[in-house]
Amino acid sequence: MLDAKQTRSLATEKDFEHPVEAVWRAMTDSEWLAVWFFPNDIEPVAGHKFTIWTRPIERWDGEFKCQILAVEPGAMLRFSWSGGHDELKGFGRYMDTTVTWTISPSQNGGTHFVFVQDGIDAAPEADAVYDVMLKGSESVLRSLAKRLPDLIEHGA
Repeated sequence: MLDAKQTRSLATEKDFEHPVEAVWRAMTDSEWLAVWFFPNDIEPVAGHKFTIWTRPIERWDGEFKCQILAVEPGAMLRFSWSGGHDELKGFGRYMDTTVTWTISPSQNGGTHFVFVQDGIDAAPEADAVYDVMLKGSESVLRSLAKRLPDLIEHGA
């Protein structure tokens, strides 16, 4: 019998002063999402396949292939996240993970955001991928905090 590949998860949380409705739109509207995350063609519909476009590197085209796995409007978005290349310097792994974004109202009328990425290879050779994804999750939530007021004000 084959042993299942060992994986690990990362989780990042952030509180926003903005209401759940605004954060939800920033998570699920393709134009808004592109402002703080990456260009994409997301639609918050279970089963929808979409692409996240990043900068191509070496042998990788910079595309993450994704699919919406579950949606709870105003509360949760879960999607598969696959891409990368095994021969990237400093990254060197293909990823096949699941991302779950959960939001909930906070007592002050704002929003609590939890970013979880499951299925990251636990092998020591994948430490660089884990580090990049952890720093990336923290970075994109900082970006959302910075860009959300303009998105709300200007309606993107």
